[in-house]
Amino acid sequence: MLAAQDEPLELRLEHVAGVKADVAEAFLTALRRAVGENDHHGACEMLAYPLRQGDGVVSNASDCEARYDAIFTIPVRRAIGKQQFEDVFVNQSGVMVGIGELWFAGRCSTAPCQERRDLHVVVINSEPEHLLPPKGKVLLACVVSGQRIRVSADGAGGASLGVWYSPRFTGAPEREFARAEPPVPPSECGSRTWMFTDGTRTYTVSELPCDAYLAPPPMGSVGRVTLSTVANPDGVPLWCRE
Repeated sequence: MLAAQDEPLELRLEHVAGVKADVAEAFLTALRRAVGENDHHGACEMLAYPLRQGDGVVSNASDCEARYDAIFTIPVRRAIGKQQFEDVFVNQSGVMVGIGELWFAGRCSTAPCQERRDLHVVVINSEPEHLLPPKGKVLLACVVSGQRIRVSADGAGGASLGVWYSPRFTGAPEREFARAEPPVPPSECGSRTWMFTDGTRTYTVSELPCDAYLAPPPMGSVGRVTLSTVANPDGVPLWCRE
């Protein structure tokens, strides 16, 4: 059986969150525009009230505008600006932006709920320093040397690895590694590395290194992957492309 995040985005949105893909995309586009243009009124009109915050409840749009910078903090604005629609995470709570800095969802006008409309922002984590990506959130996905690899959050601060072999890049992974061992601290610029092993092979998967701008990798590269085996313990780092 496919995991929810293995389904096409349109199906995930409809089956899991009850939201039409075009409606969700239009909402995210409008939110990015409002926040990007520093349109306090427009952004605050997109929130569901009352909205609970770490420093208290936001009662209405006027209250939001008065406290705008404390609600739409720099990390929240950055997450909104970087979020691409095709990469959103979806679960029963709605649609997630970033790693949980913001969530939006719809309301049902009839029961049982078949389709959620009237989308609004329902959660804003203004201080996201301690957020953990939810289980299933894709952290890195790319293709390298005839393999499609996908690193996903496990919901507890770790990650799992799924591997598909060419030409079958869809469906359930053909090989899975439950958790990165050992955890590798992120680099100074935040670039992350994960190591996965089953005793006979080890995948070392990294996001683009800090100095990638000095020697740009091939077009479309999003990370590097090294596969080490008992016969070839050193392996060769290869660029991994979208």
